[in-house]
Amino acid sequence: MTLCLCFRATENNTHVEDGWGGATVYAVSKVGVSALTVIQQRLFDKEKPNRNISINSVHPGWVITDMTRHKGLLTTDEGARSALFAALDAEVKGKYIWRDCTVVDWYSNEMPNPPY
Repeated sequence: MTLCLCFRATENNTHVEDGWGGATVYAVSKVGVSALTVIQQRLFDKEKPNRNISINSVHPGWVITDMTRHKGLLTTDEGARSALFAALDAEVKGKYIWRDCTVVDWYSNEMPNPPY
């Protein structure tokens, strides 16, 4: 429900006055992608159990790119580590991979390492 409210406010261009702000909208969208990753993997495994396909989402960290206006703290090589890990480890399926290649468990109270 929160995702719908956030995105509706963004579509109506009222997200700032509704309290969502720019960075918050991005964060909410990342949570949505992370949740969808788990759901899609489960559905795919059920519908196509014999296929060896992994669906994961990745937080590469705050990488020095155009998107961060080159103010990020990680190089593109460092940012690519988590994506490569998710792509190459066949056991990792339906997970959210943090920048240091740890799997984030959305159901625990443990916080991942700092988000840079």
